[in-house]
Amino acid sequence: MRLKQLTSAEVKELAKLVQEKEALQEKVSEIERKIQTLWKVGIKVPGKRAAKSQVIEKRRGPEKGSIPGRLKSSIIEALRSSGSKGLTVKELSKKLGVKVNNLYCWFYTTGKKTPGIIKLGKGLYRFEESELKKDKSIEKSLDNEQIKETD
Repeated sequence: MRLKQLTSAEVKELAKLVQEKEALQEKVSEIERKIQTLWKVGIKVPGKRAAKSQVIEKRRGPEKGSIPGRLKSSIIEALRSSGSKGLTVKELSKKLGVKVNNLYCWFYTTGKKTPGIIKLGKGLYRFEESELKKDKSIEKSLDNEQIKETD
């Protein structure tokens, strides 16, 4: 197509098409601006990849509804009620509704440090009040000695 061969009707048609193209480009750029503002605000436009790209926020601390220290108190209460014969971890698991592995882990970590809990055998534990009193008396005597040393 040569410019010298164009008729006035064709030039008018070209001008009309160019104007229409510019109007459509303006609409597209306006839509893109709206999309960008929505992204900045935090409203995400759903798409095919939206489900894959969503990040699940990890929560720290105890799960919703759980109370710290509840497991410890329930284990001690169950061992107290069992008496001198004690309870196995499996029996405790059934009684408290806690997974066996969670109880084994608890006894391995926290149970060691808890005064009054005595291991009788493999997976068998009991609670003894006299052990608890001994630990308290040892702590008191150590505190008294530290006070005397500082005087």
